Amino acid sequence: MAEVKIGYIDILGDPRAGYIGGVLITDRVGVPIEFRHTELVNPGRVQKVLYGKSLERFLKCESLAKCLLTDLDNKPDLLVVPDAEYYQLTRTFNFPFVQLGKAAKEPLQKHGEVVDVSESEALLQIASIREPLRIKVDRKNAPAMAGLKTLIADLGRTMDLLEPAARVQAALKEILTDLVRESK
Repeated sequence: MAEVKIGYIDILGDPRAGYIGGVLITDRVGVPIEFRHTELVNPGRVQKVLYGKSLERFLKCESLAKCLLTDLDNKPDLLVVPDAEYYQLTRTFNFPFVQLGKAAKEPLQKHGEVVDVSESEALLQIASIREPLRIKVDRKNAPAMAGLKTLIADLGRTMDLLEPAARVQAALKEILTDLVRESK
């Protein structure tokens, strides 16, 4: 059986320093398989004027995330994304994009128990966290939701599914700090 790969992506932006993105691919226990990050992107004044409010979304999805995901050696079986803006990239990439987060609800009875909220959202009890895990996918991946719930429940037995996202953010903050320090 092929090893399951879980991806975590995030983009950090600092109006003065610029934007940087990173993606971490882990195995089923959360051990890193691959990590990539972008160079620092600092849009110029003209770009800021021309793109207006859409600049951050453009940088996040069309520029940084697309570059990171295209260059991966290890394509993930699912990609954990911090927000729904990344769903637009499902047209380009052939793996499910999933938002995961703690649901502010009472625990369900047992590991793997599911409460469907809609065709693209569900609550899933994972043994490693008290409250259920909220799973959201885009409409394109809604038909795959049953398989994703099974996969996520299985992975929830061997790893904390939320923790690697914090590692990506921490790594990007370190890289951004180093880059800012080097530029002085």
